[in-house]
Amino acid sequence: MLMDSRMANRILVIEDEPGIRRMVATVLRELGFETLTAPDAESARMLMHFAPPDVIIADVRLPDGDGVALSREAREQPGLASVSIVLMSAYPEPAGHCANEFLAKPFDPDSLEAAVRRYIPAA
Repeated sequence: MLMDSRMANRILVIEDEPGIRRMVATVLRELGFETLTAPDAESARMLMHFAPPDVIIADVRLPDGDGVALSREAREQPGLASVSIVLMSAYPEPAGHCANEFLAKPFDPDSLEAAVRRYIPAA
């Protein structure tokens, strides 16, 4: 069975700041990734359920929760347990998170690309 390449490259970006969300999504789309965005945890939960991503990039602080808790929720769902998760924040890296990686804001597009390519090597 052939796998749709878009399905293998789906990234969910969860970020409440519109400018940062647009920048991250634009960089990822230019790299050839299918990119979905969510401004909050509730929207992200719906997207994760209906369009499971291969990588989640989540802000630590969201208006209705946080990326750390959302990461733990994803890890507990059978269809998402193996999804790679990258947390990002302008604040220090949270202790005890279950994400694969942490990106400190501000970050440049090259750092974002390098982080994603660690989990999706070819796009």
